[in-house]
Amino acid sequence: MAGYTNSPFRQLCKEMGAGFIFTEFVSSEGIIRESKKTFDFLQFIESERPIGIQLFGHNPDSMAEAAKIIEDRYNPDIIDLNFGCSVRKVVKKNAGSALLKDLDLLESVARSVVKAVKTPVTAKIRSGWNHQSIVAIEVAQILENAGVKALTIHPRTASDGYRNTADWTMIAEIKNIISIPVIGNGDIKVPEDALRMKESTGCDAVMIGRAAIGNPWIFEQTNHLFQGNSNYHEPDLSEKLDMCIQHITREKQYADDDHVNRIMKKYYRHYIHGFPNASEIRNHLVHSKSLDNTINILQRLRIGNLYLLE
Repeated sequence: MAGYTNSPFRQLCKEMGAGFIFTEFVSSEGIIRESKKTFDFLQFIESERPIGIQLFGHNPDSMAEAAKIIEDRYNPDIIDLNFGCSVRKVVKKNAGSALLKDLDLLESVARSVVKAVKTPVTAKIRSGWNHQSIVAIEVAQILENAGVKALTIHPRTASDGYRNTADWTMIAEIKNIISIPVIGNGDIKVPEDALRMKESTGCDAVMIGRAAIGNPWIFEQTNHLFQGNSNYHEPDLSEKLDMCIQHITREKQYADDDHVNRIMKKYYRHYIHGFPNASEIRNHLVHSKSLDNTINILQRLRIGNLYLLE
C-alpha cells in the first residue's frame, strides 16, 4: 500500500468506517537521519485516530531510536513493525520480510522497540520467506514473548508476493496458539471475504488493503455484514465520481495542482471500475494535462455527458 495510504486517502477510509488505520511504512534510518521526505509520510490529522505508524528496518538500536522519535513527535496509538514487506528495495536492506530468514535478529528488533517506548507495539508478518521456510507460527510465539501486543498475519510467503492464494488456515493456527489479538490479512476483495475470514479463522479483526483503493465503501459494507445486515449499500457511478472529486479536494490541501494531477492518476482505474467505456474514460483522465481539466472531465461524467469526452 506504499504510495497510496497518505492522509487524504486514510481520511476517506476512516469516514467510511475503517476502525483502525496505518500510515505508510517508514524507514528507521530515514527517521534517525531526520529525512524530511520520511517525516512527510507521517502526516496525519486527529480525526484519523486511532492510528498506527508502521516502521521498518533491521538494526535493533536504530529501530528503537526511531520508535522513540516517533513516539515523542507524533504520539501514535500504535507503533507497528513491518516484517512482511517483500518489495525488493526493502528486503535488499535486510528489512521487511527478509527478517523472516533471521529469527534471532527479528526477535532482537522487536524486543528493542518494545523496551524503548511506552506506546503499544504490534507487528505484521508473512508466513515465511519461501515455501521451504514456513516460520509464521514460530515467529508469532517469538513476537508474543517479546511483548508485541497484536499480530497481523498475511499468509503468503515473501517469494509469493501477491501471487497464489493466501492460506487462511495459517491465521486460524496462529490464533489458536497465541493469546494476543490476531489480525487476518490477504485476499479480502469484497466485504463477504472479510466476514468469511473472520468466521473461518476466528481472527480478532480483518485488515483490508488493496481492495480499499478507489473503494472506501468496503469498510462501511463490511461493518454492515459484521452487524448481520447483508443488504449493504452499493455506490452508483455518480457517488464514485463524487468520492473521486472529494479525494482530489483532500489532496489539494497537501500539494500543488500539478503534483495532485500526477499522483491521482494511479487511483482512477479503481474509481471508474465498472463504468461503461471505463478504459476510454481512464485514458482521458490519465492524459489530462491539468487538474482543472481532470475535474471538468469528472464533473461531465457526473451528470452523464459522456459524449463530451469525444
